[in-house]
Order: sequence, then C-alpha cells, then structure tokens
Amino acid sequence: MADVFIELHRKNANHGSILKEYYARYLTDIRKNSQSTVKHYFDALNNISKRLKEKSLVRENIYEIADIDTLFQLRDILYSDPDFIQANERGRRMYSAGLNNYCRFASGEGFSEIAEKIKTFDVPVSKDQNLTITKTIWKRSGVLRMQAFELANYKCELNSKHETFIAESTHKPYMEGHHALPMSLQDQFTVSLDIYSNIVCLCPLCHRKIHYGMENEKRIMLDIIYAKRSSRLAKSGIRISQDEFVRFANHTF
Repeated sequence: MADVFIELHRKNANHGSILKEYYARYLTDIRKNSQSTVKHYFDALNNISKRLKEKSLVRENIYEIADIDTLFQLRDILYSDPDFIQANERGRRMYSAGLNNYCRFASGEGFSEIAEKIKTFDVPVSKDQNLTITKTIWKRSGVLRMQAFELANYKCELNSKHETFIAESTHKPYMEGHHALPMSLQDQFTVSLDIYSNIVCLCPLCHRKIHYGMENEKRIMLDIIYAKRSSRLAKSGIRISQDEFVRFANHTF
C-alpha cells in the first residue's frame, strides 16, 4: 500500500533512508492514514528538517538522527525558537503535530501492540551510508534499537523469563540490541543489516553470552534466533542457510 508513496520519497533520501521508509509504511499500513494525511506529516517534517539544517543541527534531514535523546533535544530547541513558534501557529500547529507524531513513532510508542504487523515491513531496504574514520564502520540507528525493545515488550527474546534492572533513562527493564548478523559484515550484503528483522532484544547476560560464551552454548542461542528470524530475514532480502547464518554471526567483533 505504501510502495508508491515510498518510491516518491526514496529519490531524495540520503541519510536516514531506512527510518524514512519504515515511517511511511507505519503511517499507511499500520495507522491507515490517507495519502493526503501522510503528505501533511512529511511536509511538516521537511519544513522542520530545513530549519534544523539552517541551524547546522542536521546534515540533511531529521531522519538521520539515530539517537532518541538527541531527537527529543532537537524538538525542545525548536519549541523554544520564536520563528518556529510563529510559523507553527500560522500553520495551525501542523509542524508540531507532525514532529510529535514522528517522535512517538521513533520512541516505539505502542509497538508492543503491533509487533505482528511490523513484520510486514520485512522487505529489502537499500543500504544507508557508511562512516569512515580510521576504519570503515556502518551506521546503526538507536531509534530502531529502541523500537526493537518496544516490539519485544522489553523482554529477552532468548528467554522472556530473564530479569534485569530498571533503567533510569526509560524506567523500563534494561535491554540491549543485538544485530544477529553483525554490522561489521555489512559490505558483504547488498541490503541493509540495520533493520527490524536483524535486531534482537536481549538481556545483558544473554547479549554478553552470545558474544563471549562457550561455543556450544552460543550455537544453541544462534539456532534459536535463526529459527525465529530466518523467514523475516529472507523477506528482507537476506536469504542464507542456518550454517551460513551461524558462520556470519560468529564473526569476530
């Protein structure tokens, strides 16, 4: 349903293209918004992106903001800007409505209730840009990680009975995001690895264990993840056998 609309925006997508695609699908496929409503939301975010770029707060647009705390900080900056306040009032608060809606999406609000529907987003997504420092690394989105926690209802996906502590930042059980197929192997794939189907919500113990545990125990964990995610990965353009998955997942980090 969102494919036509997404294609229109993909032509100008640079940074944050994955989040932009997911957001378009969220609005049309999950929220069932009309195309005119979706256009209003994106027009608002385009205006906001232009303002943030003028302030040198983003390189291109708001979708490149991968940290949820930074996103909220930028929202606070805009809400204290007299020019933005006036423009927002003239526009009948369409800009603040668009920004608030995107922030709710980015924070994963209500995602635990639509976990099954989010699986329909498992389609191939173009790779985002990489960053070069002293070596090449691939960008990963903190927003997607937070949404993965919401989708899993802040429970360890290897054992939902595992308990952890309450994080001060969220007031929810502390969890960690694990890329089943490591981002360090991104250049070996033609589609992005920083996607819903590849991000697993794990408790700290399981996350450390899957990286540094005994090989036989790690294999059991990887087999469980493969069983749960292989079909979703395939829909996302990543079709690999169980043995290939284990070999990639055991790549030295």
